[in-house]
Amino acid sequence: GCFEIRGKTLGIVGYGHIGAQVSVLAESMGMKVVYWDVIPKLPMGNATQIPTLNELLAHSDFVSLHVPNLASTKNMIGKEQFAQMKKGSCFLNASRGHVVVIPDLAAALKSEHLRGAYVDVFPTEPGKNGENLFESELRGCPNTLM
Repeated sequence: GCFEIRGKTLGIVGYGHIGAQVSVLAESMGMKVVYWDVIPKLPMGNATQIPTLNELLAHSDFVSLHVPNLASTKNMIGKEQFAQMKKGSCFLNASRGHVVVIPDLAAALKSEHLRGAYVDVFPTEPGKNGENLFESELRGCPNTLM
């Protein structure tokens, strides 16, 4: 299952330094970039700010999270938000482990509502080699990189 990203829409949640740089890279690969942030931000390149998170989720083929670890971002992406994403879209979390409700992400992947996911951070980070084996509801989910 090859999937070409050129011409697809990347939705960036959190348009700080990292989110803005991701938008530049995505645009250079031929993606349309939309972003949502809690405060108005000037776009890099041709990126477009979207007024609501729900609108961003509904229009994006890929959603990438880049938000800080705050009380307001804890569990900000869960069952409701995954349901609003396009069927067949992909989800990336490279921000903070407590931003995403992991069991809800696993359910969205297993039901095939989401095509795939990349998760770089977890609510409880894995131990060092040889310590506590890593356990997550995402283990065994289709098209998931951890």
